[in-house]
Amino acid sequence: MGGRRPLVENPIPDSGWREYIQWLLRRRQRFIVRENSMVPTLMPGDTVLAEIGGAIKVGDIAVVRWSSYVKLSGVSEQCVNQGSALPLLLVKRVSEIFYDGSVYLISDNAHEPSARDSRHFGVIEATCILGRVTSRLASSL
Repeated sequence: MGGRRPLVENPIPDSGWREYIQWLLRRRQRFIVRENSMVPTLMPGDTVLAEIGGAIKVGDIAVVRWSSYVKLSGVSEQCVNQGSALPLLLVKRVSEIFYDGSVYLISDNAHEPSARDSRHFGVIEATCILGRVTSRLASSL
């Protein structure tokens, strides 16, 4: 295809000048995609901008702080903010949102052997959602 991306159902738009301004004003945060779990929507090496703290809806791509369940003071915690374990940052599609704000996340590339999503670790608490991807700042292609 000569550097062109395949068509996907919910493509992420490339960053325009408005997104750049939002980033410069620190209203967006930059993340780099590292794995194949979101191919073809996002490729390894893509840089995306995300609105931190923004509302998410089904179909959005969310940035999530997640760690495997860790026991803290005898209570299971998903999001580890007390430094007892290093949380992962995941970029996944929101498949379902429940009444309490928790979400079910899926990978766009479910056939990728290394893809981990809610089918593996379950529903993610609302407090673990950092924000939603708004645009692609730079492409790996």
